[in-house]
Amino acid sequence: MVQWYHSIITKLIIAFIILILVIAGLSVLYTFGATKEALKETTRDELVALASVIATQIDGDSLKALQPGDEESPTFLKIRDQLYAIESSSPEIVYVYTMKQSNDGIAFVVDAEYGISEDAAGIGDIYENPTEEMKTGFQVPVAEHEYTTDQWGTVISGYAPVKNAAGEVTGIVGVDMSATRVIERQDFIGTIIYLIMLIGIGITAVIIGLISMTMIRDIRSLNDSAEKISTGDINVLVTVERNDEIGELANSFSRMVSSLKIMMMDDKP
Repeated sequence: MVQWYHSIITKLIIAFIILILVIAGLSVLYTFGATKEALKETTRDELVALASVIATQIDGDSLKALQPGDEESPTFLKIRDQLYAIESSSPEIVYVYTMKQSNDGIAFVVDAEYGISEDAAGIGDIYENPTEEMKTGFQVPVAEHEYTTDQWGTVISGYAPVKNAAGEVTGIVGVDMSATRVIERQDFIGTIIYLIMLIGIGITAVIIGLISMTMIRDIRSLNDSAEKISTGDINVLVTVERNDEIGELANSFSRMVSSLKIMMMDDKP
């Protein structure tokens, strides 16, 4: 009997699994990469929309008037409480703050966590190394294309201009989402894709195995018939019935057995 590792069924299953792995692997790489970019783009759109909404709720004139030392003023506390309520409303958001341009660069005005968190920024604290997207936020709503890392962690941010009653830009609103949150979304989607691939491979292997088993069964039946004929037994019945090449082989085998019987009868005296 043929060893299992030489069996056609084993070779077929392995060949098809390798083929599926190659095709599925390439598909997963492309799909996962495209999904990650689409997810990041969706996150950027969410940040831009959220920052734009928050910007409309802030009084641009009040924001402009705030100066270092005004952290305990009613105007500052009102804006801070607004921003903190928004920040606390979603686990996706990690920081909300406002900024404005100064002679020294871009400075914080109202940080949603001022007086609540120890590492919150005060009025006039300069933001080191502002990005091009942050600068663009003073003109139009925009989001960072990539994650940024600073003393508060690694985040992806969105910005929107804050305007006063006259329509003049007096600052920006910044909204930060933790990179961990975005990566968790990406990992979840990646896990689902891998799971679907594994299930597909398992189902395919079972189907191929079942098909191969029927082929091997009929081939073994023909082999048994050939063994009997080789020992002189011509009373062999070929019971294999298929509509494929194995079926054609079985029909040819049946005709061969019939011909042998006729020849042996003719040779008898």
